[in-house]
Amino acid sequence: MTEVAEITLRDREKIKNYVESSKFLTYKMLADRFGISKSELSLIVNGKKTTADANKIIDSIITMYGL
Repeated sequence: MTEVAEITLRDREKIKNYVESSKFLTYKMLADRFGISKSELSLIVNGKKTTADANKIIDSIITMYGL
């Protein structure tokens, strides 16, 4: 059985790849969408903040962009 942490790590990598290759989406736009600072989003996307709220943001981004 795959660990939840592994799934979340893969999701974070999908988000990084998507934003970095996107011509229309930025980390600032995502941070604004969730009402958090860009540095807070950076901690979440880089796996340094893994609270339940942080994981909800990851799940929301994955769902929003069909990643």
